[in-house]
Amino acid sequence: MAARNRPRALPKDEADAHEERDLWSRIVNDLKDQTRQSKRINEIADEIAAAEAKFDADDSEMSMKEMLHLEQLYKEQLKLSNEEHSSLRNVIEINDLLIALRTATEGGDRGGVSQQKRIKRKHDESISADSPSSRNPKMQRSNSAAPMEALQIHSEVAYRLPKQKNAEGEWIQCTITAILGGEGLKRKYEVQDPEPDDAGGHGKYKAFASALIPIPRDSANLPPYPVGKQVLARYPETTTFYRAEVMGTKRDGTCRLKFEGEEEVGKETEVERRLVLDVGDKR
Repeated sequence: MAARNRPRALPKDEADAHEERDLWSRIVNDLKDQTRQSKRINEIADEIAAAEAKFDADDSEMSMKEMLHLEQLYKEQLKLSNEEHSSLRNVIEINDLLIALRTATEGGDRGGVSQQKRIKRKHDESISADSPSSRNPKMQRSNSAAPMEALQIHSEVAYRLPKQKNAEGEWIQCTITAILGGEGLKRKYEVQDPEPDDAGGHGKYKAFASALIPIPRDSANLPPYPVGKQVLARYPETTTFYRAEVMGTKRDGTCRLKFEGEEEVGKETEVERRLVLDVGDKR
């Protein structure tokens, strides 16, 4: 009697179809969660940018309550970004399993488990070179401040000017002239614009590390960017940085880029590697 109630084993093709549907459902659910996470990450980035711009503009000091609130935003953004990274890895791995399953099914189970292992190993080797941050122009560097060891007096940096209403903050090349105190994320810097203003002076600004991106001293030993990577690059013969897409890398490390808003359609511009920065979610 018990045997009559035992579930009937599904034919192999039908079992594979069930497994594929299950994997697709997991991908759809994970991507829905990622959409919610990404929206919140962007909201936090806007809150952080607004708070920092307020103090950059009027040079006032933060109260302890405001510092703690800003620190909490940094922590929440970092936590959500790490979760998003983990979720994306999971989606990619599930997708690789789907590919392997489909290949095995259509090829009479050729490759099978070994094919899945090869795909997963290839994915593990490449994931660090193309993090989830790099696919979203709003992402990554606001998730954490610029590394403190790279921000020293005389260091060259890209500095994000305070955002104007309904516009992105412009990035300009500056030099750190002073460290104004504070610890960790609360440390503030004075940076100077090397370009003289109309009066012949040089503009000076005060900024937190989150508004700075270190510029490497030289291009030697810097890794190439993958094609399609969204970056921030200094436009030739200017000291202003603009968003661009990496189209390729020359043998000497020079990057071939397509700048956003370029008047000439399809124009590629070559930029020295050290002046092409991983901007992530800094906007």
